[in-house]
Amino acid sequence: MAAGMQRVRGNRGGKIALIVVACVLAVAVAIGGIVAKYHNDQEQWMHDVVYSKEADKIYRNIFKYDDPNAFTENGKIHTYQVDDKSVRHNPMGGINLTLYVNHKDDLYVYVTLNKNGGSGPLEDSVGGYSRGYSDLIGAES
Repeated sequence: MAAGMQRVRGNRGGKIALIVVACVLAVAVAIGGIVAKYHNDQEQWMHDVVYSKEADKIYRNIFKYDDPNAFTENGKIHTYQVDDKSVRHNPMGGINLTLYVNHKDDLYVYVTLNKNGGSGPLEDSVGGYSRGYSDLIGAES
């Protein structure tokens, strides 16, 4: 009988270990799902901000500062587009992105969008620009 009881206990221990492993795996899968959802939500939020009317106004102000005639026949800047691949969360806060000008790869501006205090109006800082953009704007200055 003693040998028989040990087998029952041995099987019981194996079942408990299997249950523990299954629980750990379930928790890991749940955490992975939560992290993936958070990442997707953050990506969607950044996309919404970058393509918002408020952001468009900021971009246009940046270009109008550099070229007062921007978006007119007399301007040097006619169009801009957001480089979707460049949209990234800035570790210091905000969203980094690149704006291409006049559909040219050598004319671009780096921009960081941020909300003052996390809830204020959208603000920007220009992080730099390409030599081609500098030449384009410098020719007018």
